[in-house]
Amino acid sequence: MKNNIFMKGNWENLIIKSYSCKKELLEKYLPNNVELDLYQGKGVFSMVAFTFSKVKFFGVKVPFHQLFGEINFRFYVKSKIDGKKGVVFLKEYANKPIIAFMANKIYNEPFFVHKVNRQVTSTSNLRFINYPFFLKNKWQKVSALVKKSTTKLKPNSLQEFIVDRYTAFVKGRKNTLEYQINHKPWKLFSIKKINISKEILNLLPKDFKQSQELSTYIVDGSEITVEKGILQNNINLALARRMFQP
Repeated sequence: MKNNIFMKGNWENLIIKSYSCKKELLEKYLPNNVELDLYQGKGVFSMVAFTFSKVKFFGVKVPFHQLFGEINFRFYVKSKIDGKKGVVFLKEYANKPIIAFMANKIYNEPFFVHKVNRQVTSTSNLRFINYPFFLKNKWQKVSALVKKSTTKLKPNSLQEFIVDRYTAFVKGRKNTLEYQINHKPWKLFSIKKINISKEILNLLPKDFKQSQELSTYIVDGSEITVEKGILQNNINLALARRMFQP
């Protein structure tokens, strides 16, 4: 597996705010051979603000990309081929041109350079997390105050549906690419206070403004590794070979 890793880093102190919407809103963003993973019959997407640190591509540290904030939007899907659950990214934002260039040109991801800052401070039992983003000529808030103690995700819950995802599907120029994301199981912080600007949805197309707020979770995160993308055609072939093996 080690030779399959193209990116390594830490994703930590995640603020995940989720929304429900009509499934038709998300269907046009689906890659081939991927379908919506609905929650109670509705489509779900999330804003995820987090700390990205210790970034390496193919084992090489990326200069000036070792500690920064990122905001992305993702929605929840599953493969039509093998039922694997994952996410598709709608938009990704960070004030880091190198990562944006690589994501766009090499991996065909919707990554944009945008002013996103990061502030994380802690006391003995509390943590303040803030990812302000610049929009409409001022800094908008995405912040939370949490207890540092954590709890496990509840099985078969909305928490698990949203947080426990290990695959990203990317619409390639011709085919769908599947990226495996490896990390230990994440846990939830207990929220004391949350402050997320309503302007956050203005980072998406205007159709998303009618979405309904669903939940907010603050997640500890961990070290992650991302494996090289696999074309879904190759997954089809591997499954076919497995079926016909004696």
